[in-house]
Amino acid sequence: MANNLLTISKITNEALMVLENELTFTSEVSRDYDSQFAVTGAKIGNTVNVRRPGRFVGTSGPALSVEDFYESSTPVVLTTQFHVDTQFTTQDWALSLDMFSDRVLKPAIAAIANKIDRDGLVMAKNNTANIVGTAGTPPTGLITYLTAGAYLDAEGAPRDGRRCVVVEPFTSAVIVDSLKGLFVPDSQLSAQYRKGLMGRDSGGMNWKMDQNVVSHTFGSWATTAGTLTAATNGAFTGSIATGWASTSTITLTNSQTLTLQQGDVLQIAGVFAVNPQNRQAYGSNKPRNFTVTTAVTGAAGTISVTVSPAIITGGQFQNVTLGTTSATATVTPFSIAGTTATAVVSPQNILFHRNAFTMASADLELPEGVHFAGRASDKDVGLSIRVVRQYTINNDAIPTRLDVLYGWAPLYAELACRVAA
Repeated sequence: MANNLLTISKITNEALMVLENELTFTSEVSRDYDSQFAVTGAKIGNTVNVRRPGRFVGTSGPALSVEDFYESSTPVVLTTQFHVDTQFTTQDWALSLDMFSDRVLKPAIAAIANKIDRDGLVMAKNNTANIVGTAGTPPTGLITYLTAGAYLDAEGAPRDGRRCVVVEPFTSAVIVDSLKGLFVPDSQLSAQYRKGLMGRDSGGMNWKMDQNVVSHTFGSWATTAGTLTAATNGAFTGSIATGWASTSTITLTNSQTLTLQQGDVLQIAGVFAVNPQNRQAYGSNKPRNFTVTTAVTGAAGTISVTVSPAIITGGQFQNVTLGTTSATATVTPFSIAGTTATAVVSPQNILFHRNAFTMASADLELPEGVHFAGRASDKDVGLSIRVVRQYTINNDAIPTRLDVLYGWAPLYAELACRVAA
């Protein structure tokens, strides 16, 4: 009978297909599968290098001006081996593939997909500096999302249909209700009414709802002044080589206790964002946003804060222009409360282009001496999954595990913008 032909290869291929269909945030980002591990197998800590294209400044006039070519790569460390372990009976293995997929694979793969998505959204939240909205208040107007899209435009993100906004359920409910009366094509309005979700290609972006959207608890300080003073001289550099750096360190002085959380956003007065191609300030001198990469707490005095992106004032990788030459500048945080106030917890919905983030996956090593071991991978999909089955004689059962090995990294985090709610 056909239902007795359930093999490890069929299971692994079906598992990979189910995993691809279960992913939400991950399905919209750049994914990389490294075939160098296809024979030997990869382990936790292996690194996949994802290439970033170089940039040039150019020059005017007839004279030749040769620029050095710097092509960098983003290391994606395979940090997470996540697996679901279960036990199939010999009867389970006699099922047809469709029944086995519905009863066993889909619930197991759902746990794996949620883990991958959640890790990706945590990474995105902690590495995305651009942010719009009001922490603690879900946006009710499309203008908030359009402003987020304007950040992507200003950073040179192409309008190629690869922009996606991922929102958590309650933010999704608010925006669908707020826009229900707008004039839109009948088919899209009908779909929003029937599904309760924003449609694809609404406001120039594809909309997805994901329960794994991360909430952020913003830091606090004792003063209500709303600003700090930063000794910025040591942070600014015009060196081309530092274009490969991902962070800079600024020194903050504060008269009272200060707490900054990883993922908090700061702006430095007089430090303006620039378009990466023409290196001119955009948005009528829009301040560059920086995200805090490491949580820090300090009493009155000075503390060092590591921020991303790196502050680059010249060369091929310039990302800011300076409107002041002062040794100090006022630093303003996004939505930080005083210590006497309740800390603001805000879901960090996110609008991003596909190239903003990357997830790398690799083949895990196939063990020997087991009943069955198989893996399925797809370079185009950018995923790999392993299934290992081993019979245990003591209870006449077949424990089985499904494993994935992956890592996340920001590729071009400037091509993303958080939408606080």
